[in-house]
Amino acid sequence: MIDRQYIPLFVFATCLALALALAVFTSEWPSALAVALAGCALGYAMRPPENETHDTAFLQEDLHEIRAAGEQQGEDIAVLRTSVDEMAQIVESLATDMQRLSTSSSPAETEKLRLLVDAMGKRVAALDDPGKQVKARLDTLEQTLATLRAERAQGEEVADLRTVEPITLAATGTESASGVALGGGAMAVSTDVSPPTSGGSISERAGRLRERFSRVPKARQVRAVPLFDQELEPSSLLIEDPDETPSIDGTLAAIQHALTLVRASDDPEARIFVRLSPDIIADPALGDALSPVLEDVGDVQGRLIVIVPQESMQGDSGKALAMLLDAGVRFGLERMIDWSADLDALAGQGLAVIMVDGPAMAKSAMSQKGDPTRLRQVLHARGIELLAGDIETRMQLDAVNSLLPDLLAGAGLGEATLMDAPV
Repeated sequence: MIDRQYIPLFVFATCLALALALAVFTSEWPSALAVALAGCALGYAMRPPENETHDTAFLQEDLHEIRAAGEQQGEDIAVLRTSVDEMAQIVESLATDMQRLSTSSSPAETEKLRLLVDAMGKRVAALDDPGKQVKARLDTLEQTLATLRAERAQGEEVADLRTVEPITLAATGTESASGVALGGGAMAVSTDVSPPTSGGSISERAGRLRERFSRVPKARQVRAVPLFDQELEPSSLLIEDPDETPSIDGTLAAIQHALTLVRASDDPEARIFVRLSPDIIADPALGDALSPVLEDVGDVQGRLIVIVPQESMQGDSGKALAMLLDAGVRFGLERMIDWSADLDALAGQGLAVIMVDGPAMAKSAMSQKGDPTRLRQVLHARGIELLAGDIETRMQLDAVNSLLPDLLAGAGLGEATLMDAPV
């Protein structure tokens, strides 16, 4: 039996053979050409329709994630309802104790409290309606997906149909048992919803209520820029707030994380750098928040180096920077606009490094036809190191190496990464 997908080709070949026979034996070339064209048109018309291919696996995975999110919402509502029930018990117990211990209380007041709790329960029950609507929409989407699969499979013989199980990795890098990954900002809600118990004192039930709503604080993130030595070996890290608009919390997280890295290092000479925004340095609130952090600086104080713009050291440097220097933290300067500054005095205050735009500095030294190592010699004479940053290409690296910097940084050497800094 001829496969139906070859029928159009068979019809076309038959018409073509008839046209050739008609042309050879009767010399009717116009008729033969008409027969051939008719066979071509007939074969084209009989071709099997092309089914549009839909990748239903992705649709199935999306639906699976949406349904899991809806179930998670239902679990949250169940936890909330259980908590409201327990709050109702606590309020009822308080009302009963008030009525028993105080002569001013009356049954009417107790009933009023109970009515308020009932009203709260009704408001919580109303939260089920959005969940039901979401579930109905998901059912409709799944029916549509099933119809799409049926249309796709129509007219085809499927030898082996394998179900695609959607698997999504969670933000922590581990595979979720349900195949759904919640974002880093999502809070885990326990699915073990225990029924409210009437036993125990009011304080015990209140304690259970607080524990139910306890949440693990989310870890802040800091940006870590790798620093390399002259042999292009990893030497240290530059920690900074990753937000476009730095905040006090982000700055504190960067300082605390840098201190943690310094303490965890086995190398007693290891140093960690922290870049501070000039706006945050001048904020008095940063100084107030630094007090508990600097109490635990200890013996790592000289190994923490904060990088600040040169303008931050001119005039009143601010309470926060003064507190860091008093605690023994050393500092570095960037965005140098005045090279006539008293480097000896700055070195006496704790200046450890000067950070420059490496390619721009190398280009300037080349255009002036001077000794490119002169800056390093001046800094080393005062115990100050040179850090060349903003290196993006191999050509720039070759030019910057003429400065003989102590440390190098830039996207061409190593990209910055985000690190979790627990709060």
